[in-house]
Order: sequence, then C-alpha cells, then structure tokens
Amino acid sequence: MNHFIDKIPEMVVDYVKSITEHKKLNIKVVKPRKTKHGDFREINSNYTITINDTNNKYRFLMILIHEIAHFNVLKKNIKEKPHGHYWKNELKKLAKPILNNKVFPVDLLKLLKTHMSNPKSSFSYDSDLVKELNKYDSNTHYTYLDEINDGLKFKYENNKIYQKIKKIRKRYLCVDMEDRRKYLFLPHAKVQVL
Repeated sequence: MNHFIDKIPEMVVDYVKSITEHKKLNIKVVKPRKTKHGDFREINSNYTITINDTNNKYRFLMILIHEIAHFNVLKKNIKEKPHGHYWKNELKKLAKPILNNKVFPVDLLKLLKTHMSNPKSSFSYDSDLVKELNKYDSNTHYTYLDEINDGLKFKYENNKIYQKIKKIRKRYLCVDMEDRRKYLFLPHAKVQVL
C-alpha cells in the first residue's frame, strides 16, 4: 500500500498516510502515459488510483491529491461531472493542509495557490504552473514552444516536424510539415528547434 511514499515530499508522508490508510484504495505507480498523469477507477467496489512514475515529488503529490479527491467524492455517493463543484471543493480541502512553504518551494507554491482557487480538470492547462513544476524534473534540457519564433520548424515528441504559425488565444497553431494538417499546441509543449 505504501510503495508510493518515496514519491512524495518527506514532510507530507504522515498527512498522505492519514488520507489513504484504512481505505479500500489501491494506489499504483505505473509506466508514464502520454495522455494522462493519473486516474481513478472503481470496478466492482474495488478502487484503484494509478499515477505515472515520476521523480518529481511535487507533481506526484498533486496528482495523488487530485485522484484521492475523486475517490472521496465517489465514496460520498455524490453524482456529478468528474471535475465538478463537489470535486473542486474536495480537492481544495485535501490540498489546504499542504499548500505551504514547508512543502513547496515559494515560486511553485504561489502558482499552486492560484491554480487551486478554481482548479481545472488538469493542471496541464496551466502553462505557468506546468513550467514551474517542470523545473523539478530530472531532465530540464528542453525548449518550450512559446519560446520560439513564429515560422520556425521544430520536432515534437512524436518525432514529426512542425512549423509554428501563430498564437490563437492560449494555444499555438502549427502545421505538420509532412501532411500539412494543422494542430493546436499548448505553450509549454517541449520541442526541439530545427
């Protein structure tokens, strides 16, 4: 049950144990997936949280809290959208005891507090927060899409080559150089400039 404890900051271990122990909840660390950081599932009254393996303790902790909020809402028999009002309130309640500078570095804490005022379904939509979280990953050698000029070509994680066209609201319009299809990328997409 506690095999994930080494993935979180040491000063929150007791708190995390208090919100996970004595619950019929299986927490698994899994091979990283490209489409999600973690998930919560209930199958035949068996409850499982899976979280992508990462060496970033802050990212792991926030994903864990996010998924435990789903579990708690389900256990209260509240029927609503997965990231609705009750889930947001539960997430805020779970995060409140740990949102302090004893757990998080000050710059990250500031962005987390802003995010938690009205949390989205994923912090991946908050580019400033993602960039700050990325500073605590083991690999910090990359360029963000919003750091390169329009017109430049870049390689993305799928090894396809794209050209950055322009910003449209919060995302960037890019064109696949092979099939000329257009895609919208988040500003914090990690790219290799060509």
